[in-house]
Amino acid sequence: MQRVLLEVESLRSALGSTLGEITVIEPIESGTTGHSYRIDTMAGRYVAKVFSPESDALLGPQAQFELLTRLGPAAIAPKPAACIPSAGVLVTQYLPAAVALSPVELHRANRIHAIADLLGRLHRNAVGAPRYEPASYAGKYLDRLGGLERLSPINRERGAEMLAIANSLNFDNACLCHNDLTADNILFGRSPMLIDFDYAALAPPVLDLASVSVMNHFAPAEDEQLLAAYRSDSNLPDFLAEFATLKCLVRLLSHFWSLASRDAGAAIVSKYRIDDV
Repeated sequence: MQRVLLEVESLRSALGSTLGEITVIEPIESGTTGHSYRIDTMAGRYVAKVFSPESDALLGPQAQFELLTRLGPAAIAPKPAACIPSAGVLVTQYLPAAVALSPVELHRANRIHAIADLLGRLHRNAVGAPRYEPASYAGKYLDRLGGLERLSPINRERGAEMLAIANSLNFDNACLCHNDLTADNILFGRSPMLIDFDYAALAPPVLDLASVSVMNHFAPAEDEQLLAAYRSDSNLPDFLAEFATLKCLVRLLSHFWSLASRDAGAAIVSKYRIDDV
């Protein structure tokens, strides 16, 4: 609570001259890389994210501001409004009619088709980002846990498999990927949009499809709908094999991120752990 109060006062001070007179600053549901706030001003309504200094985010506020600016014409994400790198703050347009659905609600066929279309439009954008380096994330999580030798036998096996897949990833068809497609990061309104590009990177497009599936507990039938809506050509068998491999990678990275997180006991983090039974 003390941190929230400090951030509210900091936002009021930092953004008053940029956004105009601020009438309301209200905390809203946030992820693990920072706290988010709805900001009402005399000129409009915005969302401000204050990035945590301990965040593992690949893209900070300045990099995301530049990325969202370039994505603007494609209507894939909220428009950026301001950025204060020194305060770790990114401000974007508030979408009043947009809501994040539960993972279960994403399983409806029309939602799956909408997500496939949205990702197709994202992946066709010629926008640069850092190269996805899953091996560096895998190594970081394992180091935080004391290395493979400190893990239980089943987690040693999982860790070795994670490293093997991460080091074999093929980047021949890399494109801009969101790389964190939990239900909370997919907003549905007049048209679906993506938020929180903290882990956006250049990677094989199937990474995002695997992320949607793993993060939202898709069943095999829903995976088939997602893949069919995204791509249906003669190369589908190879695509399916890559999808299965990257689903495994996403699941393992999420598991070890959860174990190694400073908030490992929090429900928002622990839900990504693989059950040992």
